[in-house]
Amino acid sequence: MTSAPLFQLVYTSIYRAGRVSNELSALRSILSASRRNNQAAGVTGFLIFDRDSFLQVLEGPRDALDATMGRITQDDRHRDVSVLAVRPVAQRAFHAWTMGGCRRTAQQDPIFAAYGMAGGIDRSKADFDTVVALARDLSAQASAPA
Repeated sequence: MTSAPLFQLVYTSIYRAGRVSNELSALRSILSASRRNNQAAGVTGFLIFDRDSFLQVLEGPRDALDATMGRITQDDRHRDVSVLAVRPVAQRAFHAWTMGGCRRTAQQDPIFAAYGMAGGIDRSKADFDTVVALARDLSAQASAPA
């Protein structure tokens, strides 16, 4: 049996407050739902949250990524969703994460600064390679998935 080709998809969006009381609760809620959905769909990835912006790398079969993006664009916690690119990949970068994630903290400021995001995420300057590299560096600091 052959497995479906793998792709990485990178998108940005703006956090729309309202469903939960604070940003940390929003991130936890998104990660919880993502882990449930992604495990069944064979999707892995990493979500970055900084004040009002999301950056996310998703990876898996193309049809599963398309279905995942369909859910994201319908999710009222996201607005102005913009897919930066979808590219084929030989292997997963986030194979251990059905969905990892982090909310920017002061300890991570040097990592963000190294990618030109010292003052915050500028979605207009985010590009595919930068987001993937930033997510890899942040995931290396994150706790191992359970």
